[in-house]
Amino acid sequence: MNFVLDNRRSVVVGIGLILLGFVWWLNLWWLLLPGALIAGGVAAYIQRRALRTSEAVQVGLWGVGLGLLLMVDFLFPGILFLAGVSLLIRGREDRIDAQIQHGISSVRRPRQNARPTETTSVPITIHPGAAPQAPFTSPDHVATGETTRLRE
Repeated sequence: MNFVLDNRRSVVVGIGLILLGFVWWLNLWWLLLPGALIAGGVAAYIQRRALRTSEAVQVGLWGVGLGLLLMVDFLFPGILFLAGVSLLIRGREDRIDAQIQHGISSVRRPRQNARPTETTSVPITIHPGAAPQAPFTSPDHVATGETTRLRE
């Protein structure tokens, strides 16, 4: 378990260094504070979700919301909007968390309309003198036998 934790930390630090390199290279210093607030809001949501869902949703809302407001330079009126949204969602945090988790799982799930895998049809020939084969059943006629369950 310690290896997994160290690996996760090294991934986070590596991604952070790459992002810092892009910020330096493209001179996007104004994105540091909003990005830190958004990342902190997401991290706090993930951390607090295990303890209290209502607190996790509120912390995530404020962290991500403040980061986005700083990014679009709409801070002071935006704080009033955030406070209003925070009051309106109070008591509905469990449903909002379920919607967030559903959205995350739909992103992780593979697409259903993916192209089918190409297959190749191979002709089968039986040579004279070969061992007898089991009778062929078409997909329309499925033959089933007795099922044997294996114990673990």
